[in-house]
Amino acid sequence: MQDSVASFGLGESITGKNDADVLINSAMVGREYTFPVTEEVAKALQMSNRVIGRRVTARVMRNTSGGTLSAGEIATVSLSSGHAGLGDAAAKSSAGDRCCVVVDPALGASTVADDDLFYGIVKGPTKVKQPATAEDLDGGDVIKAGASGRLAEAALGTDHGLILGTVVKDNQVDDALVEVELNPEWVG
Repeated sequence: MQDSVASFGLGESITGKNDADVLINSAMVGREYTFPVTEEVAKALQMSNRVIGRRVTARVMRNTSGGTLSAGEIATVSLSSGHAGLGDAAAKSSAGDRCCVVVDPALGASTVADDDLFYGIVKGPTKVKQPATAEDLDGGDVIKAGASGRLAEAALGTDHGLILGTVVKDNQVDDALVEVELNPEWVG
């Protein structure tokens, strides 16, 4: 059965199964795109004006976690299938996971159903979800994947290979989205 490849943008997800419960849109999975951050996007996401004109690298991911994923959560990339798995979001992150993406924060209150496709943010300015009891983050702090798909504060020198990015604005708000600059360190 041929996929019905559809295009979609940041802030959207697309159906991953048809009425016969067969996976569709597989040709899109794993593709990476670069999006410019416009003034409208920065304003809608309540990000600082310094991100306008910057670029976000996003990969089309299939939610294979078995549950829903929410905006700004950290999801692990499936490496079990080698290169073919780079488009599968296998689970919400656990503490210290490597090879992660951030679920498109432009989804807002929408969630990504199991098997549906969404953009996983790989690099650039974005927002990441704080834990229910927030980390005390200041601008310049580094973050890593934490439990339940949330961020955790990282430490330079001791968390080599785990760092996802740098905090842009101070944030100590429970369950909030934190403005960060993703620049993952996936080696080590």
